[in-house]
Amino acid sequence: MIRLSYWHLIWKNNRGFAIFSMGFITLLQFLILYLISTADTSSIITAIIEQLPEKLRIFLNDSFFNTLSFQGAAAFGFNHPLVLALLAINAINIPLHHITREMESGTLELLLAHPFKRHSFIISLWVSGCLILFTIILAALIGSLSAIAIFHHLSQEIITKMMQISFNQWLLFILIMSYTMIITTFGEKGNKTGNISAVLTLIFYLLHFLSQLWESIAFIKPFNIFTYYEPQKLMFNHGNFLTDISILSSLILVCLFISLWQFGRRDIS
Repeated sequence: MIRLSYWHLIWKNNRGFAIFSMGFITLLQFLILYLISTADTSSIITAIIEQLPEKLRIFLNDSFFNTLSFQGAAAFGFNHPLVLALLAINAINIPLHHITREMESGTLELLLAHPFKRHSFIISLWVSGCLILFTIILAALIGSLSAIAIFHHLSQEIITKMMQISFNQWLLFILIMSYTMIITTFGEKGNKTGNISAVLTLIFYLLHFLSQLWESIAFIKPFNIFTYYEPQKLMFNHGNFLTDISILSSLILVCLFISLWQFGRRDIS
């Protein structure tokens, strides 16, 4: 009963921004697919690309030219910076609010004074966060598939690819939420823990972008979480779905275990 009440509390505290994220991301999917289905942009973009440096053209060949097709645009919708930013904010804010801020206000100490074990608290928070992220991404998937059905043709192959991309994205942001939980369980009271997680995620993203442009830092790719989330490659059969989800899942379990261990031993008073 306590656990169910706590799940309801987590949803109540996070539903506002989660619902906004669902609506915004869904509308963005519709807009991207509508534009790619109505505008003849290929000739204009090709002329612009020809004026760019060679290395940038090589990078855009994989990540941008594919968006000129309808399938590529559908995949790009899940990799748009605004989509990634909204999901990252949700993933970071859930543990930040329910560990760091509630520890600071004294609410967490009061909660754990009840027959609610520390490991149950962490697991309940983690599961609730997973469900919130799943709800947001599911709404985006439904919106994207609906747009494809309206503006193009919805085939079984596209459905399968979009489901793989969505699942891959879900694991990526569960991982971001999970390492944020580690930071909050080790961190002191205050908002610094959220800033650390946000900066770390941004560094991962920027390094992922730069490693595709500069061969001198390409060796860092296997150590970057965004290497294991590349929707365009999944859409066009250039990625390895099983490898990506296996690595992300393993990292998630490690982060969850560390969070459980650290939270069980730290002083929250």
